[in-house]
Amino acid sequence: MPQNKNRRAALAALFFRMITLKNTNYDIITVGAGAAGLAAAISAKRNNRDLKIAILEAQSKAGKKILVTGNGRCNLTNTNVSKEFYHGSFDVSKILNRFSAEKLINFFSTLGLVCDIETNGLVYPHSRQASAVLDVLLMEIKRLKIEIICDCKVELIRKKGEFFNIKTSNGEYTAKKTVMSCGGKAFPTAGGTGLGLDVIKNLGHKITPLFPALCPIQVKSDFMKSLKGIRAKAEVTLYDGEKAIKSEIGEVQFTDNALSGICVFNLTTLLPKVKSPVISVNLAKDYSYIELLNLLNDRKKLFANEPLEEFFTGLFHKKIGTALIKSITNKALTESCKKLSDKELKSLANLIQNWKFECKQCKDFSKAQVMLGGVNGNEVNGYTFESKVVKNLFICGEALDICGDCGGFNLHFAFASGIITGENL
Repeated sequence: MPQNKNRRAALAALFFRMITLKNTNYDIITVGAGAAGLAAAISAKRNNRDLKIAILEAQSKAGKKILVTGNGRCNLTNTNVSKEFYHGSFDVSKILNRFSAEKLINFFSTLGLVCDIETNGLVYPHSRQASAVLDVLLMEIKRLKIEIICDCKVELIRKKGEFFNIKTSNGEYTAKKTVMSCGGKAFPTAGGTGLGLDVIKNLGHKITPLFPALCPIQVKSDFMKSLKGIRAKAEVTLYDGEKAIKSEIGEVQFTDNALSGICVFNLTTLLPKVKSPVISVNLAKDYSYIELLNLLNDRKKLFANEPLEEFFTGLFHKKIGTALIKSITNKALTESCKKLSDKELKSLANLIQNWKFECKQCKDFSKAQVMLGGVNGNEVNGYTFESKVVKNLFICGEALDICGDCGGFNLHFAFASGIITGENL
C-alpha cells in the first residue's frame, strides 16, 4: 500500500509538472496582480469567457498593496472624483468621463462588496477592511478560472511577430496581448520596485522622471526634533519663493525632520516643479490678523504674571507654544508674559499665521503612498490604454505618469483603468 501511495504521489507530481510546462501560452498575460491588474483580468474574462488569461506577480501573494491602502481600510474611490485631483502627462479626463465613482461602486457590488459613502465623498468597504476588497476580487478571479502565478518576476518582454515572449524568473511565457499593470516604486514593502518600468522602457516607451508622492516632506528647522509627534490643525501652503502655489487644510503632523499629514501629502505632487519650495503653516486660519493680535493681547493681560512658557496654554500644544515664543524673542521662558512687547506680539501673530519651513525633499519611496512619473501619458491611448508604440501592449494603473491626491483618487484610477483596459482586450 505505501508503494502504491508513493507511486500515485509521483504520478500526480509528474502530471502537475507537465501541466505547468504546457501552460505557458495565453491569449492575455497581465503583469502585476495589484488593483489595475486584477481588475483588467476580470473585465477581460467577463467580456469573453473563452480567453485564456494569466496574471504574473513578482510577490508571493496577490494584492499586497491593496491591503495597506487607506491604513488598511481601503478608500477605494471618491464621489467627487474629477480631473482637478490628478497630476501627470496622462489625460485622465477621458477615463473619468466614462467611469465615475458610481460605476466603480456598482462594479464591486457585482463582486459582493458592500460600500459606504462618507460625508466627504470617501468610499470605503462597509467592513472598513481592505482585505474585503481583495477577497472579492480573488473570488471572482477563481470563479472565472484566471491563473495567478506568484513569485514570477518579469525580466524581459520581446514582441515576436504577433506574439509577446515574456521572460521571467519562472521560465518563459507567450501571449497574444500583454497588460503592464506592474505599478511603480512606491511602497517597496508591498512590492513596489519600479522594475516593470524598465521592461516597458525596453519596449520603446519613454519614462518621465520618478518622484515619491503623498509622503512626508523633509524641512529645515531648529524646532523639528522638539515638535516630534505633535499634531495641529492648520492650513498649509506651498510657496515657490514668494509665490503661493497651493493650499490645503487639515491636520499637520510634526516628525523629527519632516512635516506630515494628508494636507501635506497633497502638496507633494507639485513639489518637483517648484524651484524654491517653502511650506507655510497657518495655525489660526479662522482668525483675521487683527482678531489674532487682539487675542494675543488679551492673553498677555490674562497671563500677565505667568511665565512665557504658559502663554499659549489652552490655545496650542505646549511644545508648539514654546517653539513660537523662542522664534520671536530671546527672553527666558521663565520671564512673565507681561514683558512681551507690542512688537513681539505682532511678530507672534505673523508667525502663527505664516510659520515658514524651507523644504529639503520628500521622504524616499519607502514612505510614499504613490509614485509621481512613469510611462509618458502621450504614448498611451486615453480611451483604450493600448500603447501607441507597441500594438497589443496595454499599460494601466500606477505605471502610467498620473498621480492623484489623497482621498481614493489613485485607487479609483487603478481600478477604472484596469476595467477599461479589460474591455478593450
